Amino acid sequence: MATIQLTVVTPEGKLFEGAAERVIVRATGGDVCVMARHIDFSTSLGKGEGRVTLPDGTVRRAEIEGGMLHAASDAVQIITNHFTWKEA
Repeated sequence: MATIQLTVVTPEGKLFEGAAERVIVRATGGDVCVMARHIDFSTSLGKGEGRVTLPDGTVRRAEIEGGMLHAASDAVQIITNHFTWKEA
């Protein structure tokens, strides 16, 4: 499956940079899923669980509180005040 380049940034610095097949986050208007070849898109983020599907099929979950998501050119940036990976 095609991948996108995901970057997650918080005030503490860059928490993640790597390939992902799918990124699902809670936007202020509901859940949003971004995959490769998605149209350019920006949205504000709400509070909730995010899910990142890695190229090997592993799904990592994270708690996200607010911020922005921007998708363009097969790259996704999440800029947020709070992003914490949940343990498997």
